[in-house]
Amino acid sequence: MFLWAILGLAVAGLAFWIVTSIETVPPRPIPLLVLALVFGVGPLGSFWIMYMAIRYEKHPLPYVLLAFIPYFFLGYYLERVQGRRGLKGDLRTRTLL
Repeated sequence: MFLWAILGLAVAGLAFWIVTSIETVPPRPIPLLVLALVFGVGPLGSFWIMYMAIRYEKHPLPYVLLAFIPYFFLGYYLERVQGRRGLKGDLRTRTLL
C-alpha cells in the first residue's frame, strides 16, 4: 500500500508541475483531455474509496484517511476490491448483503 501512496503523490507532483510550468490551456484537445482526466479522476476516486471503506470495511478510518492521498484509490482497488473477489468469507471486510 505504501507504494501506491508514493505513486499518488508523484502523480500529484507531476500535475502541479504541468500546471505551473506550461500554458494554462493547451492549444490541442488531446493534452486538454489528459489534463482533465488527471485532475478529474483523482477526486472521484477519493469519494469512491471513502464510500467503499465506510460501507464494507470493518475498520474504515485508515482507508478514509488514505483517500486524501491522490490516486490511492488505484491501490485500494487492486489490493482490496480485486483481491477479495476470489475469497469467500474474508475476515477483514464486512459481508456483502
